[in-house]
Amino acid sequence: MTKSIKLTYFTVITSLLLSPTVLAKEENLADRVQDCVKITQDTERLTCFDQLTSKRSAVIVEPEITDLTAEQVDAFSKGQVKKTTEELDNEINSITLTISKLSKTPYGQWKITFENGQKWQQKDSYKLSLKTGQRVVLTKGAITSVFLQKENTNKRIKVKRLK
Repeated sequence: MTKSIKLTYFTVITSLLLSPTVLAKEENLADRVQDCVKITQDTERLTCFDQLTSKRSAVIVEPEITDLTAEQVDAFSKGQVKKTTEELDNEINSITLTISKLSKTPYGQWKITFENGQKWQQKDSYKLSLKTGQRVVLTKGAITSVFLQKENTNKRIKVKRLK
Protein backbone atom coordinates (compact mmCIF):
# COMPACT_ATOMS: atom_id res chain seq x y z
CA MET A 1 0.00 0.00 0.00
CA THR A 2 1.46 3.40 -0.94
CA LYS A 3 1.85 6.30 1.48
CA SER A 4 -0.85 8.34 -0.24
CA ILE A 5 -3.41 5.52 0.03
CA LYS A 6 -2.53 5.00 3.70
CA LEU A 7 -2.86 8.72 4.30
CA THR A 8 -6.24 8.75 2.56
CA TYR A 9 -7.47 5.87 4.72
CA PHE A 10 -6.18 7.55 7.84
CA THR A 11 -7.88 10.84 6.93
CA VAL A 12 -11.23 9.22 6.16
CA ILE A 13 -11.15 7.03 9.26
CA THR A 14 -10.07 9.91 11.50
CA SER A 15 -12.75 12.25 10.19
CA LEU A 16 -15.40 9.59 10.66
CA LEU A 17 -14.25 8.60 14.14
CA LEU A 18 -13.73 12.11 15.48
CA SER A 19 -17.17 13.39 14.59
CA PRO A 20 -19.25 13.35 17.80
CA THR A 21 -22.47 13.52 15.80
CA VAL A 22 -21.67 10.32 13.94
CA LEU A 23 -20.50 8.58 17.10
CA ALA A 24 -23.68 9.56 18.89
CA LYS A 25 -25.89 8.35 16.04
CA GLU A 26 -24.06 5.18 14.99
CA GLU A 27 -22.57 3.01 17.70
CA ASN A 28 -21.12 0.44 15.32
CA LEU A 29 -19.25 2.93 13.12
CA ALA A 30 -15.80 1.72 14.21
CA ASP A 31 -16.76 -1.84 13.24
CA ARG A 32 -18.00 -0.68 9.84
CA VAL A 33 -14.78 1.26 9.21
CA GLN A 34 -12.74 -1.82 10.10
CA ASP A 35 -14.84 -3.85 7.64
CA CYS A 36 -13.98 -1.33 4.90
CA VAL A 37 -10.27 -1.46 5.76
CA LYS A 38 -10.25 -5.26 5.37
CA ILE A 39 -11.47 -5.09 1.75
CA THR A 40 -8.56 -5.72 -0.64
CA GLN A 41 -10.13 -4.56 -3.90
CA ASP A 42 -9.57 -0.81 -4.31
CA THR A 43 -12.92 0.00 -5.94
CA GLU A 44 -14.90 -2.07 -3.44
CA ARG A 45 -13.02 -0.50 -0.51
CA LEU A 46 -13.64 2.99 -1.89
CA THR A 47 -17.33 2.18 -2.38
CA CYS A 48 -17.50 1.02 1.24
CA PHE A 49 -16.00 4.29 2.50
CA ASP A 50 -18.24 6.30 0.17
CA GLN A 51 -21.27 4.62 1.66
CA LEU A 52 -20.05 5.46 5.17
CA THR A 53 -19.53 9.12 4.33
CA SER A 54 -22.87 9.44 2.52
CA LYS A 55 -24.60 8.08 5.61
CA ARG A 56 -22.49 10.41 7.73
CA SER A 57 -23.66 13.49 5.83
CA ALA A 58 -27.27 12.44 6.42
CA VAL A 59 -26.61 12.40 10.17
CA ILE A 60 -25.34 16.00 10.45
CA VAL A 61 -27.29 17.97 13.04
CA GLU A 62 -29.11 20.98 11.71
CA PRO A 63 -28.76 24.31 13.52
CA GLU A 64 -31.07 24.74 16.47
CA ILE A 65 -34.08 26.88 15.63
CA THR A 66 -35.34 29.09 18.41
CA ASP A 67 -38.83 30.48 18.73
CA LEU A 68 -38.93 33.96 17.23
CA THR A 69 -41.58 36.59 17.72
CA ALA A 70 -43.54 37.88 14.75
CA GLU A 71 -41.79 41.26 15.15
CA GLN A 72 -38.35 39.64 14.98
CA VAL A 73 -39.27 37.70 11.87
CA ASP A 74 -40.75 40.83 10.26
CA ALA A 75 -37.65 42.91 11.12
CA PHE A 76 -35.22 40.37 9.61
CA SER A 77 -33.23 42.20 6.86
CA LYS A 78 -35.92 44.84 6.56
CA GLY A 79 -33.20 47.39 5.82
CA GLN A 80 -32.98 45.93 2.32
CA VAL A 81 -36.63 46.65 1.56
CA LYS A 82 -37.44 49.95 -0.11
CA LYS A 83 -39.18 52.23 2.38
CA THR A 84 -42.62 53.63 1.74
CA THR A 85 -43.12 57.40 1.55
CA GLU A 86 -44.83 57.24 4.96
CA GLU A 87 -41.81 55.47 6.49
CA LEU A 88 -39.46 58.00 4.88
CA ASP A 89 -41.54 60.89 6.26
CA ASN A 90 -41.43 59.42 9.79
CA GLU A 91 -37.72 58.64 9.71
CA ILE A 92 -35.41 60.80 11.84
CA ASN A 93 -32.21 61.71 10.00
CA SER A 94 -30.70 64.16 12.51
CA ILE A 95 -31.02 65.26 16.12
CA THR A 96 -29.68 68.21 18.11
CA LEU A 97 -28.16 67.56 21.54
CA THR A 98 -26.27 69.51 24.20
CA ILE A 99 -22.87 68.34 25.43
CA SER A 100 -22.69 67.73 29.20
CA LYS A 101 -19.22 66.13 29.47
CA LEU A 102 -16.13 65.90 27.25
CA SER A 103 -12.94 63.88 27.42
CA LYS A 104 -10.35 62.57 24.97
CA THR A 105 -9.03 59.09 24.28
CA PRO A 106 -5.27 58.42 24.28
CA TYR A 107 -5.44 58.86 20.49
CA GLY A 108 -6.95 62.34 20.77
CA GLN A 109 -10.49 61.37 19.80
CA TRP A 110 -13.46 62.93 21.56
CA LYS A 111 -15.59 61.00 24.06
CA ILE A 112 -18.83 62.91 24.43
CA THR A 113 -21.65 62.58 26.95
CA PHE A 114 -24.86 64.43 26.20
CA GLU A 115 -27.46 65.81 28.62
CA ASN A 116 -29.83 62.94 27.76
CA GLY A 117 -27.20 60.41 28.95
CA GLN A 118 -26.10 59.15 25.54
CA LYS A 119 -22.37 58.51 25.16
CA TRP A 120 -20.61 58.81 21.83
CA GLN A 121 -17.01 58.55 20.63
CA GLN A 122 -15.22 60.01 17.65
CA LYS A 123 -14.19 57.42 15.04
CA ASP A 124 -11.97 59.49 12.73
CA SER A 125 -8.96 61.71 13.41
CA TYR A 126 -10.31 65.05 12.22
CA LYS A 127 -9.99 68.05 14.55
CA LEU A 128 -13.10 69.79 15.83
CA SER A 129 -13.14 72.09 18.87
CA LEU A 130 -15.95 71.25 21.25
CA LYS A 131 -16.90 72.49 24.72
CA THR A 132 -19.35 71.58 27.47
CA GLY A 133 -22.80 73.19 27.05
CA GLN A 134 -22.43 73.42 23.28
CA ARG A 135 -25.28 72.26 21.04
CA VAL A 136 -24.33 69.87 18.23
CA VAL A 137 -26.18 68.12 15.43
CA LEU A 138 -25.90 64.37 14.88
CA THR A 139 -26.77 63.35 11.31
CA LYS A 140 -27.13 59.89 9.76
CA GLY A 141 -24.74 59.16 6.92
CA ALA A 142 -24.44 56.32 4.44
CA ILE A 143 -25.09 52.78 5.68
CA THR A 144 -24.70 53.07 9.49
CA SER A 145 -22.39 56.07 9.82
CA VAL A 146 -23.24 59.08 12.00
CA PHE A 147 -21.64 62.53 11.84
CA LEU A 148 -21.40 65.23 14.52
CA GLN A 149 -21.10 68.92 13.74
CA LYS A 150 -21.53 72.15 15.64
CA GLU A 151 -24.72 74.06 14.86
CA ASN A 152 -24.43 76.38 11.86
CA THR A 153 -21.09 74.95 10.67
CA ASN A 154 -20.06 72.56 7.92
CA LYS A 155 -17.06 70.86 9.56
CA ARG A 156 -17.98 67.47 11.00
CA ILE A 157 -16.49 64.37 12.58
CA LYS A 158 -17.57 60.74 12.35
CA VAL A 159 -18.87 59.29 15.63
CA LYS A 160 -20.23 56.04 17.01
CA ARG A 161 -22.66 55.54 19.87
CA LEU A 162 -21.30 53.80 22.95
CA LYS A 163 -24.35 53.83 25.22
